[in-house]
Amino acid sequence: MSVVRGTDRYITVAVDECDNWSIKGVMFHCDESRGIQYGSMLEMILNMDRIFDSMSCPKQTFQMRHFPGTNPPDFVTRISNEKERKGKRSTFRIYVQYRYHASWQGLIHWEDGDRQESFESTLQLILLMNKMLRGDFHMGQEGESLNSFHVAIDDYESGRIMGNYQNIPANLTARYDVLADLAGTLGNFLEIKAPKEKAPKCGVKYGRLISNDICSMCRKGGQKATFSIKIMFREHSTCQGIIYWREGRVDQPFRSYKEMLYLMVSAIGMPQISSGNMEVDAPKIALGS
Repeated sequence: MSVVRGTDRYITVAVDECDNWSIKGVMFHCDESRGIQYGSMLEMILNMDRIFDSMSCPKQTFQMRHFPGTNPPDFVTRISNEKERKGKRSTFRIYVQYRYHASWQGLIHWEDGDRQESFESTLQLILLMNKMLRGDFHMGQEGESLNSFHVAIDDYESGRIMGNYQNIPANLTARYDVLADLAGTLGNFLEIKAPKEKAPKCGVKYGRLISNDICSMCRKGGQKATFSIKIMFREHSTCQGIIYWREGRVDQPFRSYKEMLYLMVSAIGMPQISSGNMEVDAPKIALGS
């Protein structure tokens, strides 16, 4: 029987590029002689979950959900023949101690800034990495949290999107005309605070999500997929609520930001990708299985 060591829960993330809310690089696990290439925060997260699933450690307390009528998407792990190294832009050491609440808990060490922080969720980890990469450690905004928003995706590639996020009542929109990191940009949009006078005042109906008045302002969908999201709670440093997939005409509750991302990917689909000697025939497994 194989024994899982404490060091097996460490992942070294070498960041080689970081721009427009998108990161690229190579991640390394423990004593493995080769790395894994990632082109976005989401691709990094998916590969880390695959590693932990293969070790059955740390164990997940929840199975990741996908939309009814869809299959959990598969993806190809892109292998790099590089040995462990520092990132050209930055380097992180991530220790995932637990996978509770459909999320992660652990520590992140930023080698370049000699800074270490604990995280209680995958969302918090994403936001910490973004702040460290941009040197932005200012206090959070004041105001009301955005609890309902609309996501229109025109194009999707390996965890990056072209499209827009909208919160109509608060008159807030984020538009991406070039591929941008889905996990990073959407996480940042969730953290925006609206002044109280602009705070959303709407019910819970749009496929049981937002009011009919707001629905009429969100009729233009994405070319790839369209989602409406209602956040009901913010517990365990993440969010819980309902996501409605317009094209599939189905909604699903989510228990964390990470699970919400997985649900979106189950609708959009994770493309099979290859890059010369970076591709390997990895066993296809369900995300979060």
